Amino acid sequence: MPNMDVWDWLLLLGATFVAVVSLVNLMRRRRDHVLADLDARAKAERERKQQAQREAKRRQKKKQAA
Repeated sequence: MPNMDVWDWLLLLGATFVAVVSLVNLMRRRRDHVLADLDARAKAERERKQQAQREAKRRQKKKQAA
C-alpha cells in the first residue's frame, strides 16, 4: 500500500465511506424491523393477559352468583 498515489487513497476512502454508510443504514432498518416485531408481540401478549383476567373475573362472579 505504500506505493498508492493520492487518487488511489481518495478512491479507497470514498469506497470505505459508502460501505460504512450502507452497512449502518441496513443495520438501522433491521433494528427498526426487530423492534416493531417485538412491540407487536408484547402488545398481543398484554391483550391476551387482559382477556384472561377478564374471563377469570367473569367466572368468579358467575360462581358467586350461583
